[in-house]
Amino acid sequence: MATKAPSAESTLLQALTLLVARWSSPNLQRSVAQSAGVAVDAADVSTLYVLGLHGPLRAGDLAERMHISRPTASKQLARLERAGLIDRESDPADGRASVVSLSAEGGAAHHRLLEQGIRMMRHALRDYEPGDATAFVAQVADLVARLGITDASGDQTGNPPRTDPERRSEEDQS
Repeated sequence: MATKAPSAESTLLQALTLLVARWSSPNLQRSVAQSAGVAVDAADVSTLYVLGLHGPLRAGDLAERMHISRPTASKQLARLERAGLIDRESDPADGRASVVSLSAEGGAAHHRLLEQGIRMMRHALRDYEPGDATAFVAQVADLVARLGITDASGDQTGNPPRTDPERRSEEDQS
C-alpha cells in the first residue's frame, strides 16, 4: 500500500514549528547575543527585541505581548535594568505603575541584535535570485499576517484566522 504524501499544509506546519522551536531556543538566542556583542541572558534577548520594536511599555503589557507571565517579565526586566539596558519611569496615567523603555545602551544592543538577525537572514537567502528572495519574503510576511487576527493594537493574537471566502481551499469548500 502506497504511503500518502504529506499535504502542503502539514509540511508547512512542521517547518514552521521547527523554525519557531529553533529560533526561540536558548542556545540560538545565546549565540545571536554573543555574535552581536550583547551580554544578556538568552531569555532576555526577546525582551530587548519587543521593547525595541514597540517602544516604551508597562511591564504587564510587555508580558502580554511576549505571551509570558508577569513574574517572568519582572525577572527579565530586573536583569536588563541591572545591566543598564532599560530605564523605568513612572506611568503618567497610573502612578502605581511604571513604563519601561530601552536605555541608550539598550537601544544600541537592540540595533546590534537586529543587525545580527539581518546577517542570518541574508545568509539563509544567499542562494535565492534577488527577485525570488523578494517574492519569498513578501509571501512569508503575508503568511504570518494570515495566521493570526490582529488585536486593537495591531499585534497578532495567535487566534485562528478568519476565513477569506475567495481563498478557501477545495477541502474547505466541500
